[in-house]
Amino acid sequence: MADQSQYTISDLAYYSGIKPHTIRIWEKRFNLLSPSRSGTNIRGYGCNELKKLININTLLQSGWKISKAVNLNDVELDCEVRQLMMGKIDCPHTDFLINGLMVHMLKFDEIKFVEVLQNGFDRFGVKDTILQIVYPFLKRIGVLWQVNDISPAQEHFASAIIRRKLLQAIDAVAPAPRISGKPAFILCLPTEEFHEIPLLLAHYILLVHKLPALYLGASVPPEMAAQSALSTGSTHLFTLFMSASPMDKLKSYLSIIHDHAPELKLLFSGCPEMCKKPILNGAAGHVSNIEEFEQVVLRLTKEG
Repeated sequence: MADQSQYTISDLAYYSGIKPHTIRIWEKRFNLLSPSRSGTNIRGYGCNELKKLININTLLQSGWKISKAVNLNDVELDCEVRQLMMGKIDCPHTDFLINGLMVHMLKFDEIKFVEVLQNGFDRFGVKDTILQIVYPFLKRIGVLWQVNDISPAQEHFASAIIRRKLLQAIDAVAPAPRISGKPAFILCLPTEEFHEIPLLLAHYILLVHKLPALYLGASVPPEMAAQSALSTGSTHLFTLFMSASPMDKLKSYLSIIHDHAPELKLLFSGCPEMCKKPILNGAAGHVSNIEEFEQVVLRLTKEG
């Protein structure tokens, strides 16, 4: 990947975990970065600067001093980070664990990747590990990190392991029995939607709070989702639109479910801004994030 991407200092802070104020201090004190200048004198940073900041932050969180880390050249930085990641995990910082997932993904090291993920589960719990470690990791995969290229195979390798670990966590929680008239969920992704990790996390949260859920998985036709709800006496359906689906596709999917199961309460979430617009005159409610979903679940457990 050529070093053509331009990032603002806010972008650097987001991807590296280092505050903008700190980045500016390091620039002045250590001449750490070499930003370009736009015609209006706005600084822009490339992939090499981002990579260097991520590596330095990893070393700092393992106990290095900034005065020592900035004296390493790029090759030495890469080497030190890789050696650090291949050692024993004893650092509780989330950025350190995020970087660990990246390094082990790049090397297709399943044992070490699972070790980092399990370390997160043990330290932070399943939900917070997904929110604080896995989600940032997945968002950063597309950005230059330790090397100048990330293949689709590496992304699939990592996602498959995360999915498997989530399924193991789900299997470890006893399912709640369905009771007539009490809240019960259908969980599914719309047709041609395949990113299951957020939906699996929703399943885990429902189980932890002892609400029954029927998990249908990815790419579920709306008629099937509605029929499953009717057959099981489910009261709620939760789905996610992760891709930039056209508004008509979103409305159509929810409308078909509503037509077949008008008493079913529909909840949906996802990335597109359009998901925040009212749909079906209030018959479908938008959930901004998994924390908001959990608040809905908590209210239902109290009401039920």
